[in-house]
Amino acid sequence: MPASIAIATPESVSDWLPLFTAYLGFYRVSHPAEACQDYLSERLRRRQAVAFIASENERPQGFALLYTGFSSLTLKPCWVLHDLYVAQEARGSGIGELLIQRCQQYARDLGGGEIMLQTAHDNQTAQQLYERTGFTLDRDFRVYYWNSEHP
Repeated sequence: MPASIAIATPESVSDWLPLFTAYLGFYRVSHPAEACQDYLSERLRRRQAVAFIASENERPQGFALLYTGFSSLTLKPCWVLHDLYVAQEARGSGIGELLIQRCQQYARDLGGGEIMLQTAHDNQTAQQLYERTGFTLDRDFRVYYWNSEHP
C-alpha cells in the first residue's frame, strides 16, 4: 500500500514523536521526549510550522516540518524545510520525495513563494533527493549563523 500524507495536528504529535527523536539522534542531539512534544505541539498550535506525516498501514514512516516565514524580496511567504526524516526501514521507498512534493504543493496552495533548506556537505543522498525534486544549490548567498548560547 502506498504511503499516505496527512497534516499533523498538535494532538497527533505523540504518534510521530519517535520519528522526531530518531531524527534528533541522527544529528547526535537529545532532548527529553516531553520537551520535544511540547515544542512541536506549540509550533503547530501557533501555526508557526506545519508538519506532514507519511504513513504506511497507519504507521508513521516519515515527516517533514516546515517553519513559516516571509520574504521581503519576493513579497511572498517562504518556508524553511528544517526537518525531513524517513524511518530507516522505509528509506528508498519514495516517502522522502512524497513528503517534499507535499511541501511544494502546500507552498503553491498558499500563493507560491519559496522553500529553503540546508543539508550537510557530505549528505549526498539528501542532495540527490532535493535536486530530483527541483531544489537548486544557492550560489548567490553565503549563510551565516549567530547563536545566543554561544556568542
